[in-house]
Amino acid sequence: MFESMSKVLLIAVTLCCLTTTAWAQKAADKSSPFEAVRWNDDAPEVKVGGVWYRPVAIEGIDVEEILTFCTKKYGSRDKKRFGEDLPPAIKAMGHPPLPNRVELRLIRLDDGEDVTLHDVPSTIENRRAILLYNRSNGIGNPPRSSRTSRPSKKWITYDEAVADLVELQARLDDQFAYRHLRDVDLEVEIARIQLAMDGRVDVEQLTEQVRKLMMRFGDGHAGVRSEFESRPPRYTPFLLGEVDGGIVAFTPDRSRLLEAYRPYLLAIDGVPMDELIDTMRPVITDGSPQLIRARALRELRTLDLVPNMRRTTRNYNTIICTMGDSPEDPDPVELKFSFTDDRPIYGDWPRRSSGLLEGNLGYLRIEAMDDELVPGIRQAMDEFRNTDGLIVDVRGNGGGTRLPLITLAGYLLGPDESPWVANVARYRLSDRFGEGHLEARYMHRADDARWTDTQRRAITELAADFEPEWDRPDGFSPWHYLVLDRTGADGEYFYDRPVVILSDANCFSATDIFLGAFSGRPRITLMGSASGGGSARSQRFELPNSGIQVRCASMASFRPDGRLYDGRGIEVDIEVPLQPADHLLGGHDTVLDAAIEHLTSK
Repeated sequence: MFESMSKVLLIAVTLCCLTTTAWAQKAADKSSPFEAVRWNDDAPEVKVGGVWYRPVAIEGIDVEEILTFCTKKYGSRDKKRFGEDLPPAIKAMGHPPLPNRVELRLIRLDDGEDVTLHDVPSTIENRRAILLYNRSNGIGNPPRSSRTSRPSKKWITYDEAVADLVELQARLDDQFAYRHLRDVDLEVEIARIQLAMDGRVDVEQLTEQVRKLMMRFGDGHAGVRSEFESRPPRYTPFLLGEVDGGIVAFTPDRSRLLEAYRPYLLAIDGVPMDELIDTMRPVITDGSPQLIRARALRELRTLDLVPNMRRTTRNYNTIICTMGDSPEDPDPVELKFSFTDDRPIYGDWPRRSSGLLEGNLGYLRIEAMDDELVPGIRQAMDEFRNTDGLIVDVRGNGGGTRLPLITLAGYLLGPDESPWVANVARYRLSDRFGEGHLEARYMHRADDARWTDTQRRAITELAADFEPEWDRPDGFSPWHYLVLDRTGADGEYFYDRPVVILSDANCFSATDIFLGAFSGRPRITLMGSASGGGSARSQRFELPNSGIQVRCASMASFRPDGRLYDGRGIEVDIEVPLQPADHLLGGHDTVLDAAIEHLTSK
């Protein structure tokens, strides 16, 4: 396996000779500046900042030119490619690669105003949302009978809703790995939802009930979507961030704190922040405390949709923020702000590029777990060959693939060190899954012929003492393993100096695996704060009558010591509390400063 992987990586390096700086600044191929794309006949309409527009130009490139090229190159899949593969399409046209923050010229659909938006982030999360939308609407794919035979309906009959609930239970029983992780009686909860229905059933309300149910199982990847969900009419004019002992508010462009001398946000419309976070619990997965808080703070941008939000503001168009100079300020002030129609975007954070730091330290920024970044990782490691220490920054990395982990691990395994097991998992046995269900995660059974002798020895030694903290062997596959080893790629070497990896609560999914794989390894120190906690081989299905889309984990995933990834997060060796200015452009990076000090003091 690793020999063939090395050949693929060697080819990728040969074809993609980018400087480290350019790699860090260009948009990932699997990214988009749009939050959604829909089509009015053959004309695209895009959502940016929660507002719908007709796109005119992207980085000065006429959209009509892009569409003509996509039609010529991709044929009937032109709409799908415009939405999901915009950066590679523009590159294929002969233009320079899209930067990771783009300029868009747009016509706002509400009033026809011609606007230009600068510094719009092109993110992997946007591309994933577009991908899901395209799949659900058959864009770029052969029409599905289940779609074409069923018109979209905001209301369904009682019998149709019952049939959907029966399908939901059957699908969860069949393929949901964490069906029994929490003390949730699925049959009782399904019956409760059914009893609350009467006559016609509002799909939006049914979606809300299904979402609240799915959030209780402890699956960090669980998700529920519907085309009939309410959309926020307005947003807060600020973003929120966790700091040492409290929460701060800052402008969406990260140029300043909302209130310089009183940066801590204590309450909104008289409701304390901790109480507001609690109101979000029903619609956020029952995961680690840090994951719940991180997701709650992001969701609070849409106060109008916060469950059980108690508004006390007399003017519905304004918001009153209670601000203090500390989390316990006895004399806070109340400031009034107007809501905005523009959705504030967190974007990639921190916005740093890989490169050399003072003190002869290497800084490797991995903002996403994306196979497209592997050539840049290898080139950066080549540049860091003679450095005295290495900082790997995965803060804010929401996951993706595992190839960046495998790539970096090849540099951090010493010649006298054996391969090690980074992940142990098993998946639900379902007729919908084949035997290679976990191959995309580079995981195989212990008896797989692809293992080398040393890799198989590592598996045997770990399996002898492996005790999962939670396990239901019935209905699950045999154990599968991810083993990290030297890849044998051209230019790979042993980096024998100390390494610090930076983490925070927004690290999730494949990034949790990344952090867990390196936790406790020789020469490696984890700093910052604990990750979110999540690992899954997610499956999506659609309920036939309502069209509600459900996502759930098919894989139960464990650390080598038997602890679950989901619901825990990866603890750090040295915790570094954040300060208010850590959330600002040009502000101090407390965690990075601590990492530099840690390495230079050795």
